[in-house]
Amino acid sequence: MLKGVTRGFSALMLTLTLAFVWGNACAQSTQVQAPVIGNTVVVVGHAFVTDAGQHVPLARGTAIVQGSTIETGADGYVYIATVDNGFISVRPESSLSFERYEYDPAAPQNTLIRLMLHKGVVREISGDGARAARGRYRMNTPVAALGVRGTDFSVFTDANVTRATVRSGGIVMTPLGVDCSASGIGPCEGPAAAQLFADGHKTFVEVDRNGARPVTVDAKLSQLVPDHAAPPLRSEDTDARAVTTMTSEEPGVTPGQLTFPTVAPAQPAQPAPPVTPPAPVVPVAPPVVVVPVVPPPVVVPPPVVAPPQPEAQQIFWGRFAPIASLPADTTLAALIEKGGEQVGTILPFAMTRTPQQAMVMPTSGSFNFGLQSYEAYIVDSTAGTATAAAITNGVLSIDFGARSFSTQLDLTANGSTHLVSGQGGVSTDGKLFSDYTSPAAILGAVAGKTATQAGYVFTQGIDGKTTAVGATLWGR
Repeated sequence: MLKGVTRGFSALMLTLTLAFVWGNACAQSTQVQAPVIGNTVVVVGHAFVTDAGQHVPLARGTAIVQGSTIETGADGYVYIATVDNGFISVRPESSLSFERYEYDPAAPQNTLIRLMLHKGVVREISGDGARAARGRYRMNTPVAALGVRGTDFSVFTDANVTRATVRSGGIVMTPLGVDCSASGIGPCEGPAAAQLFADGHKTFVEVDRNGARPVTVDAKLSQLVPDHAAPPLRSEDTDARAVTTMTSEEPGVTPGQLTFPTVAPAQPAQPAPPVTPPAPVVPVAPPVVVVPVVPPPVVVPPPVVAPPQPEAQQIFWGRFAPIASLPADTTLAALIEKGGEQVGTILPFAMTRTPQQAMVMPTSGSFNFGLQSYEAYIVDSTAGTATAAAITNGVLSIDFGARSFSTQLDLTANGSTHLVSGQGGVSTDGKLFSDYTSPAAILGAVAGKTATQAGYVFTQGIDGKTTAVGATLWGR
């Protein structure tokens, strides 16, 4: 009897054990694996990955999945080749989380990326997904949100300040707050946003925890730039290139001269009247004529009204950086001394304007501006050349009621004409900034007592090797 009970109890325990093991195996088999976002190609020093609660040392070739956090020690460097052919360098004493990284090579425009840089320095070269869906890319820090324009950039952050530099392309930085939540998708735009474009490492953009808007800072303060806070390894550029996919104006027509006859046509001859002999002259005493003395009239000349004087130019630009074989024709300091207020920089141009305390912008209505002067080039990065371009058919329309603008230009060089176009917003202080649907990246401003002057600098990719860059001045 006892043996039978024992055998029954043992069978029951075996059945329960098998059921537990089978259930656990089934549960594990149904777990959805997080998508792989890339692989480590270089790991130096102390570096770790935290994933699903596991904190393990990193090694070369480790797969990084969505939801992972990379952490480096004082000697740690991690280079990651992303699945969309991008590159990420995590420098020493840094922490970076891949909160979202959803890339579909069949539809890269649907990519969704959100990173969180908790601290330290990261360099990123945008992959195919970020370039195709720049409106769905975001890198957060404790104080700011960053968006990209097909970009190679570096970011430093701690709990109180974020700084960024750009090697190519451009970024937009916005302080986190009520209008820019860390949980958002894509860049935050609007008056609080600031854009920075590649300018040969001459400037960087920074925002602190209490800042209302990022500011552009002269990179001569080199101790503040990200590459100084955590310098790259010497091999970084080589490793980055190995894993990424970076790869005649016609003269105007002069009106013809109009000619008019200067001599009146001859009148037809009239017949001569008959000749009447003169009457005999009878001498008559001349009458005495008394001529009254009349004072001359007093003539009051009309008042002289001086024509209104046009306002002095208040927007200025210059090439503060060389372009191909062309040297710079000014410096950023000289432009700021002339204008006093920096509008924006897009390599190789910078734009400034005089302070506009007296400017009163219209609050309604749409106004068209005419192109007054410009300087533009077609840059071939493969050949290393910059060809001067002519601008025709320039249009700039600003809707002050909607606080928006649109513009387009025809650029002609080497017998080819390219359309440059863009649109964006107008801030309360009269700054123009392109939005993320704009083909061209644009930074500009209006000026004058009633905003009768406008100017902007621009850049727009034409194909994989050529780019249009320029500066324009407008008036109405």
